[in-house]
Amino acid sequence: MKITVQVNWRQLFGEPASTIFDLELQGQDSMVDWPTLERLDPYSLEVAEEDTFVGRGAKVQAIGNRLLKAQMTSTYITGQKRIGKTSLAQAVTRFIVSGDDGYKVHSLYLEYGEYCSASAKETVKALGEAMYAFLAEHFEIAMRPAQPDFSGTLAPLNAIARSLEALHPKRRFVVILDEFDEIHPEMYRYGALAEAFFANLRTLAARKNLSFILVGGEKMPFIIGAQGDQLNKFVQEPLDYFSRSSEWTDYVELVTSPVKRKLNWEEAAINELFNVTNGHPFYTKLLCSKIFSSAVKERDTEILSADVLRAMHSLVPSLDINVFAHLWKDGIDGEPEHAEVMVLKRLRVLVAFGRALRVGTPTISAIGQHLGSLQVSEQDIRPIVDDFCRRDILKEKSGELQPTLPLFSAWLKEIGVTKLIASTLADDLEAELVRAEDAAFVQAAEIEQVVKGWQLYRGRQISGETIRAWLDQVGNFQEQRLLFNLLSKIRFVSTLEIAEKLREIHDKDIAREITAPMRESKAEKRRDMWITYVDGPGKSGAHYARLYAKENGILMDCVVEPGRLEKRLKAEGGQKEEKPRAIVVIDDLAGTGKSLISNFENFVLANAASLEEKSIPLFIAVLFASEAAEIALKRAIEKQPKLDVKLIVGELFGSELEAFPLSGAGIWGDELERDKAKALCVRLGTGLYKEPLGYGAQALRITFPDTCPNNSLPILFASRSGEKTWTPIFPRPSS
Repeated sequence: MKITVQVNWRQLFGEPASTIFDLELQGQDSMVDWPTLERLDPYSLEVAEEDTFVGRGAKVQAIGNRLLKAQMTSTYITGQKRIGKTSLAQAVTRFIVSGDDGYKVHSLYLEYGEYCSASAKETVKALGEAMYAFLAEHFEIAMRPAQPDFSGTLAPLNAIARSLEALHPKRRFVVILDEFDEIHPEMYRYGALAEAFFANLRTLAARKNLSFILVGGEKMPFIIGAQGDQLNKFVQEPLDYFSRSSEWTDYVELVTSPVKRKLNWEEAAINELFNVTNGHPFYTKLLCSKIFSSAVKERDTEILSADVLRAMHSLVPSLDINVFAHLWKDGIDGEPEHAEVMVLKRLRVLVAFGRALRVGTPTISAIGQHLGSLQVSEQDIRPIVDDFCRRDILKEKSGELQPTLPLFSAWLKEIGVTKLIASTLADDLEAELVRAEDAAFVQAAEIEQVVKGWQLYRGRQISGETIRAWLDQVGNFQEQRLLFNLLSKIRFVSTLEIAEKLREIHDKDIAREITAPMRESKAEKRRDMWITYVDGPGKSGAHYARLYAKENGILMDCVVEPGRLEKRLKAEGGQKEEKPRAIVVIDDLAGTGKSLISNFENFVLANAASLEEKSIPLFIAVLFASEAAEIALKRAIEKQPKLDVKLIVGELFGSELEAFPLSGAGIWGDELERDKAKALCVRLGTGLYKEPLGYGAQALRITFPDTCPNNSLPILFASRSGEKTWTPIFPRPSS
């Protein structure tokens, strides 16, 4: 029987079926109902009641055939979480219900939460009662057996199943127990209750008309190890990532069927999708959902490999820990206390692994070097790594380690280390709190030493009391120490330094090309150059334009608002005298370059005609610029070939002004301290500004006397009122 995709759009999305199916039935490939698609997500991760399991048709048929034999054969499905085990089990029930073999099949699906209880004995009782209610429905009321006592046993169900077999010989009953590996340890470890429970399962599964599908994750091997002799008649059905060699057709179906006649997937795009997800169905659908939303937004029906990579880069920063948590939380046997310890050890090894991944190819020795002061010994690394490899989370080749799932590798490298550090930070602090609190306390003398090196900010002196109040906004001394270490490394650009850079920019780069006209006296100011800005009135650009004129002997009347520049250039009368020999656009900082480029393009759009007509050279002068911003600005300037534009940067910086450089400790004692500080700043900065690490997530540590750039950390410049108030140390002026 061929398994195909059938999506009930009405069930899933509440849309009229005709809205979707008319397009398919009429074959109107070129007519796509975009408004309708905007409200849909065909790659929804929710399992709908009438969905058919996409792909893996061979597995569905194999399990289904075993259930349709004269002697039903039970199955247990194993695999990682989110691999599609539940969908497979439900697809099997639909397969056997729809089969034309003379049998009428009834199924009962139970999640563990539907029958679990505080004790193992009560859990068995609740399961027995649920199965009794399912089977009892098939008796006439007059013949229905009374509900037995299921305290610690499922044995009474055997007699009920026998009675049903005699009463309805052509009826079959399938019980699906999902999350079966979450049962109480007392239910599968050696003991009277465990032996009774699995003996009951074995006997019930031996009946011709009753079978089980047990669905479990990575703890199923522990259950099988303890009770395998009782489940020796159950057939194991392992579920793993899609295989490129043997399940490629199924994988293509998983990707293309939900959007058939809507989007066209190029083969190269599907290949790229497989490379990124390694054939994992959950992450494939997650990424496909992102690709679909982008395609609808852009009104683009062609999916290329570039679209897959772009969607991945967009998706990764939005993924939280819960998307990958099963990779380090699952597959642990033992008591909850033991499991918690093991989870923490795994997390710490993954943090060290992620750090090693950022700087090169990780190995066991590299992980050991990046442990820092994490509470895990080097002797623990190899067993934990071997366990990750056994579970197919990592793979090792010639001593080099890589995640099996490339999407997880990208997440861990970009933001995962920070998020995992945040999740383990509380445990580390608790263990060290007693001896570390006193050492972490920021003393008044340290604060005064920092304040001494600062200039006035917006006309006021920042006092030691102000810094203390800023630090007191976080809960403990260790967090305060991290913030103070950051504060002590702030690059506070002084007024004198700004004035010096403005003079250097003018003397070394501009005045050499635009020589000053003859002056009647030294006191006479230049009027042949205009100074402007592109970030609008009230912003820092206007201030630096006036300061540039003052420092370089230019008439203040030559400082022109950008909105008045075009009108002034076109002014009638005295054009030769008024025509400037150069126009200087001044700005204080280009972090990513995006804002300055956008403002520059708007400036050119408004003034290009006059600048071209009068052949006026244009200088873009930036006090501070990152290397990336300089490259981006030069590319933007190259797009204006008709204009004479030159870029001048007062000071070019790389990662030295970043609070949290990607590689190396930077201003911190070691990488562990860097990652802890970053996690803290992310937590505090969330909700303060649109990006918790500042514009472009650059996390710069720089401020000017009149404003703090939005590329700097928001905890420095942004405020918040309400329940969780935050008062910044360098508040930006309100525009």
